[in-house]
Amino acid sequence: MNIYATIGFLLVISTDGHTASTAPSDNERQLRKRKLRNTAAATAITTAAADEAAIRKLSNCYEDPLPTPKWHPQYNEGWTNGFCRKTIDCNSPGYSTELACCKQTYGGQISGFCLAQLPNPPTLSPTETGGLNVFYPDYSTDWSGASCTNTRPMPNGRPKYSTMLDCCKGAYGGQMSGKCLSMLPSPPTGSPTNSAMEVDFWYADFDTAWDAAGCSNKLPLPYSPNDRPIYPTQLKCCEAAYGGQMSGACLAQLPSPPTASLVGMGVADFWYPVSGMMNHCVVSHCILHFMSHGL
Repeated sequence: MNIYATIGFLLVISTDGHTASTAPSDNERQLRKRKLRNTAAATAITTAAADEAAIRKLSNCYEDPLPTPKWHPQYNEGWTNGFCRKTIDCNSPGYSTELACCKQTYGGQISGFCLAQLPNPPTLSPTETGGLNVFYPDYSTDWSGASCTNTRPMPNGRPKYSTMLDCCKGAYGGQMSGKCLSMLPSPPTGSPTNSAMEVDFWYADFDTAWDAAGCSNKLPLPYSPNDRPIYPTQLKCCEAAYGGQMSGACLAQLPSPPTASLVGMGVADFWYPVSGMMNHCVVSHCILHFMSHGL
């Protein structure tokens, strides 16, 4: 076999007189390029499919096509350190902005961690210049000495009230010591007794003898909550709890006692028949008459 050098490629002369070129033809080059492109495309498709499968598995999204990325709360970080991340997730609500996600999902987050992740976090009022704009009960203090506060941070699980008075009424309505109400900037008006406050209802004084007892609205309450009936006014209390009281002690304690009672004169506000005068009635000298006749 004779080999001749030529410009650009070698020609091989075979024994049968035909020539063959060792350089690839244009068609071969095109086929090789197409094969490489197909291989790269197949690899990219395989990689994309694997990535999509991983995303679907992590996000629990199996709808077609996949939803667009949005801001989602990261529940696995816990409440205190929770924040929002832009991702594809079908396990949580999605929001168009990070701020909207923080407000809706972590609106009560005392640590402010979610908002702190924003590019321009909103400024928060420092504790030393004022507390929260809500009040909550101080469960860390004994019941008798506890009150409501708006100190930061508010512990989790506490009920919130718009005012301190609402908090005292809602969380310490039966507090006999009156400690919560006494901590108000402007405590309810009324004559305090030994620094105690007054409530807005009246109750019977069952600790005093019947003939000398009346109704009171003083704190501390001498009974457990719901152990005694309460009345909106002192008069209603006297009428209901001491309606048969002959001494008139309860009515006599009213700021303006009923004139008909005439307690000091021993005259009652009703009529009754006198013995021996069957057809006549006179005004009863109630206390003197009843006591002298054992009635």
